[in-house]
Amino acid sequence: MKIAFIRDKYDPYGGAERFTQTLTDSFAERGAEVHIFARKWIESDTPNIRFHRIRAFGSPSLLRHASFVYLSAKAVRKEKFDLVQSNERTLCQDIYRAGDGVHARWLEIRATYESFLKRVSFRLNPFHRYILRLERRLFEHPDLKAVIVNSDMVRREITSRFRIPDENIHTIYNGLDLKAFHPQHKASAGKPFRKECNVSDTTPLVLFVGSGFERKGLTALIKGMAMAGSDAKLWVVGKGKTDSYKKLADEMSFNARVTFWGPQKNVMPFYAAADIFALPTWYDPFPTAVLEALASGLPVITTAQCGAAEIIRRGREGFILSSPHAIPELAGYLTKLYNTSQRGVMSVNARKKAEEFPTERTIGELEELYRKVMNMKSIRNCEKTES
Repeated sequence: MKIAFIRDKYDPYGGAERFTQTLTDSFAERGAEVHIFARKWIESDTPNIRFHRIRAFGSPSLLRHASFVYLSAKAVRKEKFDLVQSNERTLCQDIYRAGDGVHARWLEIRATYESFLKRVSFRLNPFHRYILRLERRLFEHPDLKAVIVNSDMVRREITSRFRIPDENIHTIYNGLDLKAFHPQHKASAGKPFRKECNVSDTTPLVLFVGSGFERKGLTALIKGMAMAGSDAKLWVVGKGKTDSYKKLADEMSFNARVTFWGPQKNVMPFYAAADIFALPTWYDPFPTAVLEALASGLPVITTAQCGAAEIIRRGREGFILSSPHAIPELAGYLTKLYNTSQRGVMSVNARKKAEEFPTERTIGELEELYRKVMNMKSIRNCEKTES
């Protein structure tokens, strides 16, 4: 196969980008000729991978995105590919992977907690209006043959808004390297890390991993932990401005118990050191961080607005908050998980659940879909020739 992948840029701290790299490397190793079209990417040493730089504008957001859509389509059309997959909202692909979910849904959720003036600005903002129009054109484009979603939550959001046959949408969950994230790392990496950071074995350690602190629900988590009390500590890993969150923690007398680590290329030691993973997100299609936590044996607390909630059974692998607003509910779940005996049973369940999602399963499902789409293209080309 000769496959083109479109992604705006590579960020070593981003789960979506790491997944794309795993995907492209896997297909190149299987003998496929892989082409990556991006503004910024780390060129791979893997044979059969060729990088094409898209020289789109860097800012402002609308111009950056619109120029990338135009220039990536122009670049892709210069060569003939068996398959074109885009992980961005573009218009030149056979397959679109909706890893960022539905923009219209995210704006709806934001409208539930933003001020009136902010909501009005969403409606008038040229960037949001552009993305909403582009999103509709994308999902209803006659040349789009398949959409990959990483949760049934996103599938429902798409079918309820756009004219697209349900059979054209394929739920393929994220996969994970189950050896890279494993409870066995607690002894070899986690315990020394905790000791280095002066965190005792008996102190509950809550981990938050994610960039975009507002959307991921960091405010709720700080408030929930402050309400739950105890000597539990919070580690925050990811990109984002920290000043307002440090101020909030200070106001709640929680400042001494939270550490902001910034973005990390190697997140494994943080999972190995932690006892609980919490992500009270406002909206997330399916964060890879949840799988990483489960594979590391961490019980997970997240929200019903997170696609990963559909694989977590309440009280078995973790807890699902009814809403990101539910601070007392969050505090209650944290208090339960501060109990070591409660965590022990759920830790085993978490690892078992993660074992259902190896990278090999995801790659196999994608390869099957690719061949179906290629056959579909072949049949349509034959019909065009005959007519």
